[in-house]
Amino acid sequence: MLGSAAPVELPDGITILKGDAILTSFGAAGHDPLRHGESAGRFDITRADKEHLAFGHGVHHCVGAPLTRMEAAIALPAPFDRFPGPRLDGTRPAPPVEPFIADGFSAVPVRL
Repeated sequence: MLGSAAPVELPDGITILKGDAILTSFGAAGHDPLRHGESAGRFDITRADKEHLAFGHGVHHCVGAPLTRMEAAIALPAPFDRFPGPRLDGTRPAPPVEPFIADGFSAVPVRL
């Protein structure tokens, strides 16, 4: 055993006890109706509350987070500079990711 753990009470009335199994789903990220209201299930890049736990929290915060953010700021615009004006290819569906633990698409067809 890894020491004692106090029960955790969730806002919806569920209590997680020591030893309870917990299954996390990345697909649930950003979908909390208590935090985002009725728009919780909708992708909204303009949402004011963009806080997330992708890089951990507190003492467990990833030391590489600033480098990753800088790399993303440099790398993500590059394809749009090379291929301005991309648009979704409406002739082919975007295939979903197969595992149930993830949420998203395995590919997103675009026209350059």
